[in-house]
Amino acid sequence: MAFPIDHDLHCHSQLSLCSRDPEQTPAAILARAKAHGYTVQCVTDHLWDSAVPGASPWYAPQDIEYVRKSLPLPEDDQVRMVFGCETEFLGGTHLGIAPEHYDLFDFIVIPPNHFHMVDFVRPACYDTEEKIAGLLVERLEEISRLDLPWHKVGIAHMTCHLTFREGDVYKVFRLVDERRYRDVMRTFARLGAGIELNASEFAPGWREHEEDALRLYRLAKEEGCRFYLASDAHHPNALEFVAERMPEAVELLGLTEEHLFRIP
Repeated sequence: MAFPIDHDLHCHSQLSLCSRDPEQTPAAILARAKAHGYTVQCVTDHLWDSAVPGASPWYAPQDIEYVRKSLPLPEDDQVRMVFGCETEFLGGTHLGIAPEHYDLFDFIVIPPNHFHMVDFVRPACYDTEEKIAGLLVERLEEISRLDLPWHKVGIAHMTCHLTFREGDVYKVFRLVDERRYRDVMRTFARLGAGIELNASEFAPGWREHEEDALRLYRLAKEEGCRFYLASDAHHPNALEFVAERMPEAVELLGLTEEHLFRIP
């Protein structure tokens, strides 16, 4: 069966400081999900747990008490509304959510590559495509070694343009070491994590870079990973992106229902 375009597991409400859009409410997010016929919609606001030291000034206000202001999420007979978060990973074992708080969330999204946050997520000395490609794999490897509730963990936007805004991001993806990358994707497949297909990465014009844009996902598929779809919406118009953009990408990747990751 075809891979279902029936969910959006990563989007932001007005609570995320990169949104602050008064129209981006849980009720409005639900309304868009219903209009597209989705069965699952997850709200994943940015989070840095106050129980974890090392927050940046931007992250510090976005603690658990803050993101829980969206609760209770609206209920609906068609759409399952899910409470999640997008936390941050700084390398090593430095994750922005404490283990004692994993159970507060139905889904935990972890980005390996918010490398635009220089000297917070990415050391400034990583300043070439070659170095960034190596850092991306290293961060994925480090995440795979964490003790996490993997059945409800998503690895976010591996080909996000924030990976290297200063250079050729497609060259970064082309330079990722295949052997190391396959090894870590095989680990994620065994652990049961979801790999995100983020609609923001498939903006008009992406087909000019199709081979590089899809390379990491094709390798992940070959190693047995399961995938989920995400708008990464910060504003209402972006809630359309999964329905508009992802059927083409899913078809090009040859995904079927057997490749689908679902939140328990």
